[in-house]
Amino acid sequence: MTGQQFPKRVCRRVAYATLLAISLLVISLLPILAPVPMASAVTEVTSATSATSATSATSVAASSSPLTISLTTITPTIAVPRAPITITGKVRNSGSVTITSAVARAFIGQSPLTNRDAVSDWATTTGEQPMAEVARTSLSRTLAPGSVTAFALTVPATAISHRESFAVLPLRVDVVGTTPAVTRELGDLHTFVPTLSSVKRYEPLSIAWLVPLTLDPNPALHGVDSPARTAAWTKAIGAGSRLDRLIQGTENADVTWAIDPAILGPPLKPASVGAPGSTPSASNAPAPDGSATTDRVTQSTAALARRLRAAAPRHTLWSLPYADPDLAALLHLASGTRAMAAAISRPSTLDAAISRARTDIAWPVEGTLTSQSEAQLRRAFSAPGLAAAVTSSSTLTNRSGSTRDASRRSSGGLPLLAYDEALSRTLAQTSASSTGAVTIQRFLADSMALLGERPGTRNRSVLVAAPRTFAGDPTVLRHFFAAIAKTPWLIPTTTGQLLTASEGLAPEVPGVGPTGTAESPETATPPPVSNTASDPLSPGTSPLTSAGLATTAITMSAITGIASISDDSHLFQVRWTDAQNQKLSARWRGHPDDLAAIDAATTSAITAVSRRVTVAPSSVNFFADRGVLQVTVVNDLAVPIHDVRLTLTPAQPRLRIEQQPGPLKIGAKSRTNVPLQVTSIAAGLVAIEAVLTTPNGTPLGQNARVDVRVQPTSTWIYWVLGGLAGLVLVLGTYRSLRRGSTRASRPAAQEVSLMTDSTND
Repeated sequence: MTGQQFPKRVCRRVAYATLLAISLLVISLLPILAPVPMASAVTEVTSATSATSATSATSVAASSSPLTISLTTITPTIAVPRAPITITGKVRNSGSVTITSAVARAFIGQSPLTNRDAVSDWATTTGEQPMAEVARTSLSRTLAPGSVTAFALTVPATAISHRESFAVLPLRVDVVGTTPAVTRELGDLHTFVPTLSSVKRYEPLSIAWLVPLTLDPNPALHGVDSPARTAAWTKAIGAGSRLDRLIQGTENADVTWAIDPAILGPPLKPASVGAPGSTPSASNAPAPDGSATTDRVTQSTAALARRLRAAAPRHTLWSLPYADPDLAALLHLASGTRAMAAAISRPSTLDAAISRARTDIAWPVEGTLTSQSEAQLRRAFSAPGLAAAVTSSSTLTNRSGSTRDASRRSSGGLPLLAYDEALSRTLAQTSASSTGAVTIQRFLADSMALLGERPGTRNRSVLVAAPRTFAGDPTVLRHFFAAIAKTPWLIPTTTGQLLTASEGLAPEVPGVGPTGTAESPETATPPPVSNTASDPLSPGTSPLTSAGLATTAITMSAITGIASISDDSHLFQVRWTDAQNQKLSARWRGHPDDLAAIDAATTSAITAVSRRVTVAPSSVNFFADRGVLQVTVVNDLAVPIHDVRLTLTPAQPRLRIEQQPGPLKIGAKSRTNVPLQVTSIAAGLVAIEAVLTTPNGTPLGQNARVDVRVQPTSTWIYWVLGGLAGLVLVLGTYRSLRRGSTRASRPAAQEVSLMTDSTND
């Protein structure tokens, strides 16, 4: 190595060491320098100085977010000129490490969302959107795993653009903080800020609401009194139940209630008993001794009826057919139309129990309607008459590409009430209290996007229908309807007014749908639904089948038969007949096991009664050509029975039963001997099958066997009698002959005879 090379090598190594030291220093200071807060002044924020993007890198970071962000309020819900917006919420550390130096930030998009698809995309995905930071605040403390802290962000009025008459701006709230590994974004949330300018350039929409009040899919609700049944009814309609919370959230809102009369309990009489229109609610049922009932289920249903009666003046009331039968499923079954017509023709109990309610509107749970199903519905609703049907707007032809109004009329002339699926899904999201503020903003944004489709068109309308499984949170619903009531572009209306508008329309003419194929207004294909979450408007598959309906008819006949043999079987017949009627309900969609449980419980109840009326097995000797044979029938029930039919069938023709016995009457916990006139034909062992049935042929108990050893008298008895007669004749002759010869040979007898002769002389 030369003298010149050595200094160069030393310098090179010193440079490398210096560079390495500087790199290590920068890396060590990065966690300290990164969380330095930005300037708090946001009044002069512009897109040029604070623009950020919801990039794919953010998506990757958020996908493993250790923080959960929820919004409590956005006040006001609609941004107007010169009014700041306050955003409050909570942050939960759902990870396993402590978070320090956390900062909550708010960003508003620079480009309005111009259509409903854009609103949906922003709500369900992170997407890419130029954003401007408009507010930030440091969280109050270190977040340990599982801890929760609140935050409040104030967006200045100057940070919100009001260039358009109305617009939907995307809003993003996120939290950045430091974990032991790195400082990064720890979670985010997407929502909306609808904005209005001081100049109105739109025609408002009329909005109506439709909410079903139906029972839960719980088989324990149906059957005879038991602790399980009482608990099921308390869970279904008692305090804190889904139905109770739903009524709380909507009782002060101008919504239409579509009520299933079954929520008031089973009727006092089966549907086939009593005069039409006179079937009262079970809530009015007296106790068996004539006193006021103390049954807890009856008390609960009576309290519910009083509550609905008090709220009825504030609502439009519809009466669904009893048990809310699955119209959409029954229409496709061969015997379904008949079963559906029977359910629809059943008189509603709501008029007497609550208030007058419409019974002439069909609401199939699937929200679809074809020309064929319309004709079937008209036949099924022949008793009340079909005034209209509720359907989904997405299933109707839309040639313009924009969302059509709620008031429609089919090509067959039937008035239609078409609900908006997107808004209806958003309403269904009010079931979670933690997403209340986000749900309200989503609804406002989507309805404003709907307004933007035809902003200058007058008399537009929209119907929002909750799903059958709707479980709205009362607090969220009250805030939700309060926010809608303050929305300038949404004017309240009723389903009655929408129906009146439908009746004034001309029937739609089948034409070319949006897909370019020929289709009628009733048969358009609905758009696909996102698979990222369960769809509240998708009711699932119906478990109803033609075979199931046939089984139901057989079971109903068995219930009637069992009830007909006792004067004390009224409750049995009412409860189990009602359980079979409930099987037609739409609530069993997606719950086939619960539907099967009703069948199992009904069969068990029928069997429990029928097996306690039996024929006592026996073995009998019958030695005669004709005579009386006795069979014993046992009633092990605690009530007397009557009109029981006993049918005896010999397995062989050796024995003939001359006449089957008449209807039997047996006391409680007792037995009776049934005499039978029989004729023996030939000798041998004859097994007789004994069958007990009700008047309609329902079998009772289990078939019993009576063994009869038959020995007719027509062959051997004459030989026996003849032999006996011959023996008597022989013995008599022998005795006579023997007695005569003996007397003639005795001397004493001769002497007596001579003395008698001499005396006579």
